[in-house]
Amino acid sequence: MNKHFTAVLVIAAFTAVVSIAFPRLAPIAVRVGLIALIITAALWIYEYFATRPPPLASRILELVRTRGPLSTGDIIRELGTAPEEVEEALDYLVRKGLLRKFEKDGVTFFDL
Repeated sequence: MNKHFTAVLVIAAFTAVVSIAFPRLAPIAVRVGLIALIITAALWIYEYFATRPPPLASRILELVRTRGPLSTGDIIRELGTAPEEVEEALDYLVRKGLLRKFEKDGVTFFDL
């Protein structure tokens, strides 16, 4: 189960239990629960955008899958895009373990 969904369920259950057990605290419990839900939603949105793959990631994977090991320069030439965008996507793919980075004769290559 998604950790954010679990947090929402826990917050809702806590708010309901406190509201039923202590009726006088119900307005405060609902406000605290609402604030906790807003924080949970903000964290979920942040994680979604922070971990999204760069736009070129899928194209680079397909390119390396079809052509085999390629250098950074080969990938930049093949895709015809800015070197910064390619390097960002390559860093992401290596961090996620989808590509392997290795050096040969002073040139950096990437392979599956």
